[in-house]
Amino acid sequence: MQSSTLDPWYITGFCDGEAAFTYSRSGGAFNIYFAIRQRDDNRNIVERIQSYFGFVGQIYTGKESAPTANSGFTKPTAYYRVARVNELRVIIRHLDKYPLQSKKHQAYLTWRKMVMHKLENYRSTDYDLLRGLAEELSALNQKSRAFKVHKR
Repeated sequence: MQSSTLDPWYITGFCDGEAAFTYSRSGGAFNIYFAIRQRDDNRNIVERIQSYFGFVGQIYTGKESAPTANSGFTKPTAYYRVARVNELRVIIRHLDKYPLQSKKHQAYLTWRKMVMHKLENYRSTDYDLLRGLAEELSALNQKSRAFKVHKR
């Protein structure tokens, strides 16, 4: 791994193109996370980004898979995910100081509200509020994916 520190604006630009600000639901619980997925031959940059953020989160290896009816051949991936709410503060601090420049910024702001609500209301989480923000975030992320599909 290279020891040089990445430029903060490079990190933001990379996140503008490659990061996911999302959540998952299990029963009534909301798990909020930040993620970056890259081909495994680009693992070095994923490791450097994790290092930049102070080694919060984990890097997982996704296995290659054969083509299916819905997708083509998948190469191995490096998947960086920050899921602990207290560690997500590191991501928020960075992106508040070096804001996203694309339309992904709006999804980030909604995601940020979800994270901050969980941080500030740990024992009294308003799940109705989180559900509303989750619906808003899903709609924003859907618009972003639709654009990627249609721009080809």
